[in-house]
Amino acid sequence: MNRKVDDFIEALADEQRELCELIREMIWENVPAVDERLSFKIPFYHYFGMFMYINPGKQGIDIGFCRGKDLLEAFPQLTIGNRAIVAILTIRSKKDIYTKDLQQLIITAAAWNEEAKRLKLPMVKKKK
Repeated sequence: MNRKVDDFIEALADEQRELCELIREMIWENVPAVDERLSFKIPFYHYFGMFMYINPGKQGIDIGFCRGKDLLEAFPQLTIGNRAIVAILTIRSKKDIYTKDLQQLIITAAAWNEEAKRLKLPMVKKKK
């Protein structure tokens, strides 16, 4: 765990802090080799490259998956919006953590990040 991320989460309002702590614990339980950092002023996780992040907002906790575009078909609860590669899952309550299948999403995203790194797949395809 990272002290800067600890401080970030501790500074959140009670409800957001509780959700972030649960999400963070789930990440560590399912991807123990993850590298946690404070990047772009939010908790960011690296696992075979940029993996995912936690971003508290007004609508809930946005969890961004860096290779999320590749996960949309298997996990329709993700949204990509105007982003090229990052797909988001918004968690508004503890119930959402389970009903939106966050644990399986984290496990699948980590496995895909590892596989993409092994296959040397770029996160963003270069334009020709």
